[in-house]
Amino acid sequence: MELTGKVIRSTRSQYIVYQEGKRYTCSVRGKIAGAPDGEGFSIKVGDNVWIRKISDQEGVIEEVLPRKSKLSRAVGGRFYREHIIATNIDQMVIIMSVKKPAFKPGLLDRYLVIAEKNDLSGAICINKIDLAEENQFAEYADWYPKLGYPVYFTSAIEEVGLEQFRKALIDKVSVLVGHSGVGKSSLVQKIEPSLNLKISAISEKRKKGKHTTSFVELFPLSFGGYLIDTPGVRELGLWDVYRNELKTYFTDFVNQSENCQFKDCSHINEPGCAVKAAVSSGEIFSQRYRSYCQMYHDLKTMPYELNPL
Repeated sequence: MELTGKVIRSTRSQYIVYQEGKRYTCSVRGKIAGAPDGEGFSIKVGDNVWIRKISDQEGVIEEVLPRKSKLSRAVGGRFYREHIIATNIDQMVIIMSVKKPAFKPGLLDRYLVIAEKNDLSGAICINKIDLAEENQFAEYADWYPKLGYPVYFTSAIEEVGLEQFRKALIDKVSVLVGHSGVGKSSLVQKIEPSLNLKISAISEKRKKGKHTTSFVELFPLSFGGYLIDTPGVRELGLWDVYRNELKTYFTDFVNQSENCQFKDCSHINEPGCAVKAAVSSGEIFSQRYRSYCQMYHDLKTMPYELNPL
């Protein structure tokens, strides 16, 4: 009997495939249908697969269905190559807190660059709104939706905005990102109590720069969709973003840049820069431009010299 399911966890030799509420421990035998020719292909968390059921709890993966998206990072070494973290992701949901820890606009824009780099939709959740007046973040609620990034205001303590946040996750595969302490675990607990122990345990262990888990995992949501947790998703240095291409990931710069005096304008020091003019006139959010300048100066020039963002 063949079934179609989604890989929600991967180890060295086994895969957990989720199919209509059931989990199957699966193996791979021989060549996989749908895999491209050549070396280097491997099944990833998020892949949709056909499995041949061999018991109520076991199966064999027979085919990998075409991927619609992927979240990748570059792997250094002698040969520059791609490492796929997960596939078939719909959106990156960035969790920021108004205080404790403080809201960091530059960090928000860095996450959005990562989303753009990986062709993922971006969404913003400003949490702990009980600690500050919402109007302090009115500019973000105004500017970012215009760029295609919806903004949600939430408070897990006062249970504000939870329904809108939950609706943003329905029937989507979502990567929730944010530094430790922003309240991601509390939000997850409120919208999906059954996942609290798993998500909370991972979040508490995994501080910046420390990854105690070496596997990626998808968590099915009872109301439809999946949340993804992965080592490295909070570590911005893992993403393959470079100075010469950074401006292409600021979607609000693209149309303006066509009017720059120089075709290869970096929007930093050149005269006749239409992007800087748009910042001065209020057509581009000034904080976005400050974020861009900071990221630009953090990066180097050529790919083989670069420190990823």
